[in-house]
Amino acid sequence: MLFEPPKYEWEATTTREALEYLQAAKDMIAAHMASLAPGTQGRMERERYTPIKLTLKLDLGPLVQCINDRRTVEALTADLDDLN
Repeated sequence: MLFEPPKYEWEATTTREALEYLQAAKDMIAAHMASLAPGTQGRMERERYTPIKLTLKLDLGPLVQCINDRRTVEALTADLDDLN
């Protein structure tokens, strides 16, 4: 029995979501590999040569902005502490 290959697209807006989606992708790949090659014998070798298409787009801009904002607040707080 043949089936259409599933295609997935996720868009995360938080770090937690991004990590959960990455884990979900890993779990889906593992599940499909288990269907292709049940058991563990030869699985690593099969994984090495089994084709798949994965596209990742990672924008760390919002996270870096949070880091920069925190550092700015810390610097301002330190400056205020120096004045007291």
